[in-house]
Amino acid sequence: MHLSKSLTCLSLLAILLSPLAVKALEFPPASDRGAPSRTAGGGTRGEDCIAEDAKPLTALMPTNNVGTTAKANPTFFFYVPKTTATQAEFAIVDREGADIYVSEFPIDGTPGVIALKVPETINLGEGNDRIWHFGLICNPDNRALDKFVQGFLYRETIEEPLRAKLERSPALEKAELYAKARIWHETLEIAAELRDSHPEQWQQLLSSVGLESIASEPLISCCEMNEF
Repeated sequence: MHLSKSLTCLSLLAILLSPLAVKALEFPPASDRGAPSRTAGGGTRGEDCIAEDAKPLTALMPTNNVGTTAKANPTFFFYVPKTTATQAEFAIVDREGADIYVSEFPIDGTPGVIALKVPETINLGEGNDRIWHFGLICNPDNRALDKFVQGFLYRETIEEPLRAKLERSPALEKAELYAKARIWHETLEIAAELRDSHPEQWQQLLSSVGLESIASEPLISCCEMNEF
């Protein structure tokens, strides 16, 4: 009788500690009405630097393509397909179109998910809408042929109760707290950092925003960005 109870307790403990018992990392749904596309559209035949059978250039963003962050210098993630382009450009502008940050940098054409961190010298300010743009420079002599994606960024202010919870929470719990607060960039950044140890959370997070086709793509090292 005692042995049976002990085995039952051990079985319950094993279930609780199993990977299946790990809480799913999901981002709350958002309306995508009127949102710009997260993927680059088709180009002119014969002049496209992305192969026809490749996945499109894709921003890792929620369905409304609005990235929210609590940081002055967040990290952006993009899926870059195999491409003949050797240069890319990333820019952040204000609502009036004035440049806040612009960087052009080399890429080697390897397909995968890249992370672009806004330098610490850039401060986006709180409560301001920004527009971001990431493009592959297919032909430096004709920038009209660029393959690009663009969307919005909004910097949130974290209230003290949430800030206190974040400070005392381990990484995965931080990601869950950021997700519940609808703060996308930090949620995704932590999930990327934990991808090797918690691949299921990376998969769940991307699937929750309709990016399951990207979840199996490798994270690749890139890029040396310079402001100009």
